[in-house]
Amino acid sequence: MRLTRIIVPVLAVCVLAACSNAREALIPSKKAPDEFAVYTRAPLTLPPEYNLSVPAPGSERPQSVNPRDLAEEAVLGTSSQSNTATQITSPGIQALLVNTGATTADPAIRQLVNQETSILAQEDKTVMESIIFWQTPTEYGSSVDADEETRRIQENQALGQPINTGDVPTIEKKQEGILEGVFD
Repeated sequence: MRLTRIIVPVLAVCVLAACSNAREALIPSKKAPDEFAVYTRAPLTLPPEYNLSVPAPGSERPQSVNPRDLAEEAVLGTSSQSNTATQITSPGIQALLVNTGATTADPAIRQLVNQETSILAQEDKTVMESIIFWQTPTEYGSSVDADEETRRIQENQALGQPINTGDVPTIEKKQEGILEGVFD
């Protein structure tokens, strides 16, 4: 009985050691690269014809163009040099720009887009936001009284004085109480 208690575990260890999967799981070892999976790269080949023109003496070199100027021309359509974008582009590109209306684009389009998206952001108030932020923020301080300011400017103009003569009339807002406006 004692002999079987010793022989069975030793035999089990020997059987497991013979299995390669059990050996890899119990004893980590280095993995060598597969020689057949390694390949060499083909050498670089050159095209048979270069079609390069010989540079003319005194002509502008392409390396002398500043990349910043090229980027500015590409993005903004303007140039810091004497050339304009219309002189640089080909007639085909110019026709494309004219046909798509890119040459008559509104210069204030960014302000228009900002205005329209701010309106959409105000309209897109969710129900949860209206529950959380149910109180409107109150502004404390002063603001300009428009009627009195108009009268002051007209009086200064009638007297021939500068417009900014005199004090600007303001409306002082009082600070509301804690429960004010809750039961309206």
